[in-house]
Amino acid sequence: MVKQPLFSDGDASDLGYVNVRKADNEYTGPARAHCEWLWDHFERYADPEFLIEIRKNFDARYWEMYLTVYLISKGHKVDCPKPGPDVGIEVDGRRVWFEATTLTRGDDGKPDQVPPKPEPGKAYTVPNEKMLLRYLNGISTKRAQHSSWVKNGFVKPEDALIVAINPRCLGYEHADTTPPRILQAAFAVGDPYFVLNRDTMKVVDAGYHVRNVIKKASEAEVTNGVFLQEQYAHLSGLLCSRVDCVNRPEKMGLDFQLAPNPHAKAPLPQSFRLDGTYYRVSENHDSSYSVAPEQL
Repeated sequence: MVKQPLFSDGDASDLGYVNVRKADNEYTGPARAHCEWLWDHFERYADPEFLIEIRKNFDARYWEMYLTVYLISKGHKVDCPKPGPDVGIEVDGRRVWFEATTLTRGDDGKPDQVPPKPEPGKAYTVPNEKMLLRYLNGISTKRAQHSSWVKNGFVKPEDALIVAINPRCLGYEHADTTPPRILQAAFAVGDPYFVLNRDTMKVVDAGYHVRNVIKKASEAEVTNGVFLQEQYAHLSGLLCSRVDCVNRPEKMGLDFQLAPNPHAKAPLPQSFRLDGTYYRVSENHDSSYSVAPEQL
């Protein structure tokens, strides 16, 4: 197979692609070299439309490429069926599929769109619920695709499925919140609360409110907590990363957040781990959950 360049001349509608292609400053120069290194390892697995699509949707295709090359770097033999999920590996005799999704701010002019981030130096409120709606939308879209893959035989019902989310394009995702948004979307976790003793002014209790639904601007309610819903029982876990070609950890995967679904019909293999943070989930006697982060 004749190798094709990742970046080439010609029209491209995505400014990210255009700027990295130029490689004319201290940020885009290393970014282009990094992308071309990824492409050297990924090209053989790319679908026929990849080089066309990356010119129109650079961040999404970059995330798909980065995730696949990360798995290769960990020694996994990857499978990238066309059509089907983005990438699959085998762990302890089980097939684990990854489907990558890059979140967008939503349609222009719609009231639920995540607003642009203000200019540096200006105070602002992070639109957390609008951001969570984008998480839920991205996960829901992949749920619909999974049903089609199973129906057409690309994925077996016993295969594990991880939806790999990259929310960087939302604009406020340079840092996470407490609790992490991936857990807010997975377990219907809301804002933190503290109970003070009025006499001593000491904290006597603390926890998180439950956020079972999120209201859209139209007052329509979107059910939160995908791990608690039967329709998402095929979902084995959620992976989150905020990596992009300029802003990335020195070690691949170091910013990964992996949360397993305790109610999955095809749970993740017990030994399965990635770099970054793994959220160990255990159910309590009162049907609540304890989540303990493990740094790997």
